[in-house]
Amino acid sequence: MTNRETTGMAVNRLRDRAGLSLRALAAKAGYAAASGIQRYADPAFERPLGVEVAQRFAEAMEGLGNPPIARGEVLMLTGLITDGNAQPFRLEGSGGQRMSRDLPIYGTALGADEIVDGEAIEQTTLNRAEVVEYKRRPPILDGRADVYGLYVQGSSMQPRFRDGDTVFVESRKRPAVGDDAVIYLRTPDDTDGERISSVLIKAIVRKTASYVELEQYNPAQIFRIPMERVDHMDRVLTLDDMIG
Repeated sequence: MTNRETTGMAVNRLRDRAGLSLRALAAKAGYAAASGIQRYADPAFERPLGVEVAQRFAEAMEGLGNPPIARGEVLMLTGLITDGNAQPFRLEGSGGQRMSRDLPIYGTALGADEIVDGEAIEQTTLNRAEVVEYKRRPPILDGRADVYGLYVQGSSMQPRFRDGDTVFVESRKRPAVGDDAVIYLRTPDDTDGERISSVLIKAIVRKTASYVELEQYNPAQIFRIPMERVDHMDRVLTLDDMIG
């Protein structure tokens, strides 16, 4: 019995055939670092590639290797086409080509759990100094320097957000009760007095002067963080925010 090839295995097969390292593929595809595409090359990655990601990979690898890689071979990894010579379907009037690729995606990693009332709460380390890639900016967000993106790490917000999903965040509008938010936490530091140590990506249940009440879905839990620990909170954009 032959093992099924995952999307990640296929990406690596094509990358090897093109003679590109992960870092070289990332650079040719317009990513700031190999970490920006690392998850797509994970052999365990089974989801189809997004059209934009596949098109960037196709532009980077087309014509390389022996036999030369055809554009359609890469685009087939979207799952939208089955013919290696075809192009993925694009909605009429799509503005993809008109959108600027300048929306920064910052580096994240799964951090040590935050312990609240004896329970472990999944949290994320966020490096705003590291841009791992730039994504296309929807026209409605043109000129919005306060908007950025990050990758979700872990499974605590499933099914709302899955591990590896990209969320887009704004700092201009403060999150309200019912919004998903990125909560920046302060931690005492012997050198600097205090520092922003990590972030929580959770849903806001309640806000008071003394605490913010948050919810995660997996495992289901509602918990409170003292406001003295919160540096600031940024709002996660919804689909309606993105398309107007």
